Amino acid sequence: SMVFTINSFLQHTLKKLFILSFLFSGFNTATADSYPGLPTRSQNPLLQSYFIPATPITSSQQSWVYSHALYFTNTYQTDKYATEELLIDVENTRYDFQLTYSHELWHFNFNSSLVTNKTGFLDQTIERWHDFFGLPQGGRDQAENNEINLLYHKDGLDIINSSQPDEGLADIQLAVGYQINSNSQFWLAIELPSSSSEFISNDATDIAAWYSTHSLSSQKLSTYGTLGIVFSADNGILKNQLNDNFLFGQLGLNYKITPSYHLILQADFHSEIVKQSQLDAFESSLQAQFGLRFPSLFENHQLELFFSEDIFPGHAPDITFGLRVSAALN
Repeated sequence: SMVFTINSFLQHTLKKLFILSFLFSGFNTATADSYPGLPTRSQNPLLQSYFIPATPITSSQQSWVYSHALYFTNTYQTDKYATEELLIDVENTRYDFQLTYSHELWHFNFNSSLVTNKTGFLDQTIERWHDFFGLPQGGRDQAENNEINLLYHKDGLDIINSSQPDEGLADIQLAVGYQINSNSQFWLAIELPSSSSEFISNDATDIAAWYSTHSLSSQKLSTYGTLGIVFSADNGILKNQLNDNFLFGQLGLNYKITPSYHLILQADFHSEIVKQSQLDAFESSLQAQFGLRFPSLFENHQLELFFSEDIFPGHAPDITFGLRVSAALN
């Protein structure tokens, strides 16, 4: 039955959370104020309207913390299997504003986003990047530059067919976190619909829960990770095509070159969101994030610069460039 399947899935998920907690428990407790991970997720243009959480920035003090994050993503992807056919040719921009209030053992988070899908300007740059490093173009060099085409054809039906730019307010995330100990948190979150276009909002309420932890393995190296589950409403641009739930997670390293410069290496993962599809873009995603952090760029502000590469080709956008500026308000 459905109830038995969900219970079995939750038990399996809780086991994974326990294993992750055990793996990190052997390290010394970290003294960093916030979870040191990047706030990244797959920017797949056909999945950006669905809730794929990132652990909020927090403070160990009773104070407010805020951040501004900006992402530029360029995607060109074609795929065909049996009765399915896909084309993604778009450049999208995402701006996230995040605000967290920490009080004793509790964290209260608000996250709002603006998303734009447009023709963009990075097509030729990425083609040259691929040529320089000898990487496959995946058909990108055979297509016209700076166009929008979003097509998903299945079982003789056009589920998605758009060549128009759009922009709007994405769904709003409200989250509550509980500080389990000095370096571990448990979060519950809800995403509320914004009623933007189907490429930006799924016009439904989604729920997520996750466990986050970070630790120091040496004076220079810290490790961190997140593992969670999303219960997604089967609505929006891929209505009646979604799994009831999916897993997501992060695993990363933060290396202090000097107190003023940190290197970040991170992996972002989510399990299959779209059901009964054989296309790579709708299967599990694994991305590598490469970042540089400036913990005290000016006054109390921190700057992070990063970019992503798809570890499984075709499972996520070719590349995403991002930055985040964050600060505490004492």
